[in-house]
Amino acid sequence: MRSSAAKALSVGIVATLGAAGLAWHECVLLAAAAAAAHRLFLWRMDDGAPWDAWRAGVRCLFAGLFGLLAAVALFAIIAAGLAGYWQMGHHHARATLALVAAAAALVVLVQVDWQARWAETRFWAIVAGGIAVTFAALRPDQELLPCLVSAGIGTWLALASWRMVRTQARDLLRSDARM
Repeated sequence: MRSSAAKALSVGIVATLGAAGLAWHECVLLAAAAAAAHRLFLWRMDDGAPWDAWRAGVRCLFAGLFGLLAAVALFAIIAAGLAGYWQMGHHHARATLALVAAAAALVVLVQVDWQARWAETRFWAIVAGGIAVTFAALRPDQELLPCLVSAGIGTWLALASWRMVRTQARDLLRSDARM
């Protein structure tokens, strides 16, 4: 499914998660939006293929840098919440989990083959499962528990983006220079 409707849907997923996260002051939704943006970029990376290695390397470089910037922004939001500059609220736990599950289902459905769908299903099952367990364990005196899940997603995003910049983009750019 690589139609323009699927591309618009992917932007809508990220925008919906991000807007709901900002409106509800929910860091989990912001983290899910960042994860969805990264996973959807990987899905759309091959749209223009076959590319030469230089173009693919530059695209990986910019995507990795953007992912690192998103991870830093996510950590800044979490730090602002911990410091009391941004009032975090976890009052919409069921709606948050429903939005993440719906976004996960859409990201899985846009995948082209069964192997990619299975990989996405595993990834989103871990994310949604972690969010569900966190919200189930949430108590009034543990308001920062969902921020740990967000920090975990942010750490994953930072590591995946760093790997994209450090190894994938570098290898693609070097392979083009050898030809």
